[in-house]
Amino acid sequence: MVLCSVECVQRVSQYLRIPPGNLYMSENNILASDDILPNQCVEGFSAIVQALIMNSTSPARHLGSDTEKQALTRQWLEYAVLRINYADNALNSKRILRDLNDALKSSPYITGTEMTLADVVSYHLLHGIVKDLSQQEKAQYVNISRWFDNIQQDDEIRQKLQLVNFDLLNLYL
Repeated sequence: MVLCSVECVQRVSQYLRIPPGNLYMSENNILASDDILPNQCVEGFSAIVQALIMNSTSPARHLGSDTEKQALTRQWLEYAVLRINYADNALNSKRILRDLNDALKSSPYITGTEMTLADVVSYHLLHGIVKDLSQQEKAQYVNISRWFDNIQQDDEIRQKLQLVNFDLLNLYL
């Protein structure tokens, strides 16, 4: 099973308030969408998400305010496809949690001090994994716990997903 799915694109499009077009799996088993760009089929999770961003009312807010942040956001969207996409495997999920925990050591969001769509996408892809972490594992990945709890407080991002409990008393003791 892969996590970069139609469901994730639908959640992202709902957050951006942009219709995702007709989402489907192509002949090559690649996520595709018609109707995002005029007379074009967009293939690939990252390409579809970036097309949604460009159709949003404030692309800079979602992609990043400068070229460095935009490049980092695109890099993390590719990381989502290449790595987080396969986090439903226990071995992969531990490696991804370690990578992301390290990346969040010195900043509140994945790309730095401002939230981008890389955070929103990663939140949706990792929700099922973080939800199932024990309190001890949440303490082990304290930077992810801080980031995840911060992101999930936004109802527009969380949507109908379950609020994950981060009992701070147990988490830090």
